[in-house]
Amino acid sequence: MTTEHRQYLKIGLTGGIGSGKTTAAKRFLALGARVYHADEISRRALDPGAVCYDRVVSAFGQEILREDGTIDRKRLGQIVFADAEKLQLLNGIIHPYVIDELFARAEQDLADEENGIAIFEVPLLFESGLHEKMDHNIVVSSTEENRIQRVMERDNLTREQVLSRIRAQMPEEEKLLLADSVLLNDGSAEDLHCQVDALYEMLKAGGTRA
Repeated sequence: MTTEHRQYLKIGLTGGIGSGKTTAAKRFLALGARVYHADEISRRALDPGAVCYDRVVSAFGQEILREDGTIDRKRLGQIVFADAEKLQLLNGIIHPYVIDELFARAEQDLADEENGIAIFEVPLLFESGLHEKMDHNIVVSSTEENRIQRVMERDNLTREQVLSRIRAQMPEEEKLLLADSVLLNDGSAEDLHCQVDALYEMLKAGGTRA
């Protein structure tokens, strides 16, 4: 367990694309945890005038811009998920800012709460090394086929596009080896909620790593 910021628990929440980690995060929020989304921060970091906008445009060129000057995130995604080096370049620009912002928000919200719980939903929790700063790391797991179908329906992507995103992430098996807890999401939403409820009670009681 980490020793800094002991007044609240820092919980990493991750899972492959389409695994249901955001659904789990919403349940943690409903139970009383503070929840912080890395994707939300990274999206705002790419808005015109935001901290990462100029560096990303400089790195990837005018072809990623719409006519109004905003970054076409779908086009940017097509570029980086087809080239591992470009994905690494993008992550190198965005991740340091996202990590700093996640902790800054949690510090502001929870600095005076002795028993607070902060859930950090981070798709690349392990890849970024952020898991090492957490007191407990949770992986939401689901079969690849379920994940493919969810993302195809949610994001209007082809099967091949979804698979390219899955292949760009750490394999599920490696994430499971690094997890302190695993939430299985191949059943109903109620099934996932029950698992989250039980885990939240354990965390509130002071349980982190075995």
